[in-house]
Amino acid sequence: MHRPILGFALVFVAAIAGGALAVPLKKRRQFELENIYIPSTLVMMIVLPLLMAAWVLPHWREAIGTSGSGTLWTGAAYGFGWGIGAILFGYGVTLAGMSVGFAIIMGINTAVGSILPFVVKSRAELLTPGGLVILAGIAGCVVGVAICGKAGALREREAGSSGQPRRFGLALLVCAASGVLSSCANLGFAFTSRLGDEAVKLGASPVFSTLTSWMPVFWGAAVSLLLWFGILQIRRGTWRKNVGPDAAHDWWMGILMGVIWFVATIPYGMGAHFLGQLGTSVGWAVNIASSLIVANVFGFMTREWTGAPTRALRFLYSGLAILIAAIAMLAVGSSMTLS
Repeated sequence: MHRPILGFALVFVAAIAGGALAVPLKKRRQFELENIYIPSTLVMMIVLPLLMAAWVLPHWREAIGTSGSGTLWTGAAYGFGWGIGAILFGYGVTLAGMSVGFAIIMGINTAVGSILPFVVKSRAELLTPGGLVILAGIAGCVVGVAICGKAGALREREAGSSGQPRRFGLALLVCAASGVLSSCANLGFAFTSRLGDEAVKLGASPVFSTLTSWMPVFWGAAVSLLLWFGILQIRRGTWRKNVGPDAAHDWWMGILMGVIWFVATIPYGMGAHFLGQLGTSVGWAVNIASSLIVANVFGFMTREWTGAPTRALRFLYSGLAILIAAIAMLAVGSSMTLS
């Protein structure tokens, strides 16, 4: 069932949450990254999916069981890569700042996460008029985030300090790696669609069945995240920060981050369902571009751009304008392929 308006609306809901994802990271008081990621991972990838599955997918276990171990392990492997990307995301936005870090990570994420499912699952659409418009829209998203990244780099240079070029080089490397691995979230979801199909056969709603495809991806990501940050707490001794005068505040920030993360994921999957065969390509690009716009709005709200040079702001506004135009192209291209 193709309902593109509803599909895009759900993707935008996910994008708003995705753009706000880094806010709890900035609001923590005593937690390090390895502290705040533990509660957020538990909430996002274990607690909330199981609660939602119990509510809307009574036969999700059977659906996973009948899909075969290959599909299960495929989802878990992509999820493990996504978890590593999420680990690097936290370090990337800390090193580069919310706006520039988000731009670099999501630019690469957009290219890999949108084009690869398009080529693998919808190759016949590539050279159609609608497919070409979609490819142009994806390219526009990548260009837009690159220009936003340039704006952030100019802002960092203006703020500069001794050693800043080396710091930004490290930030660029971390963000690039995060972008490639973060795309595994969409790749895992796209390439485990069989799980959702099995859930529908067992009586699940086609809309909520997408959660079944997310489950093994979540499990793989949870393994990498909990292992890394648990070991890091022990090695660095930061487990002591789990208690203390500001620990309760930071635990709530971690829980909030988990809830935001979940809302940034599940509505996207539902929206991709309504966008049809190209949902994981069009929807992912729209989701990333929109979340970058939201992230920059939060960047202005938290005064991240206060005092930025005029040239940086011009780059930022140009990049955001290109992103908006690219989203419009993706919407047009999607409607062309569905007509």
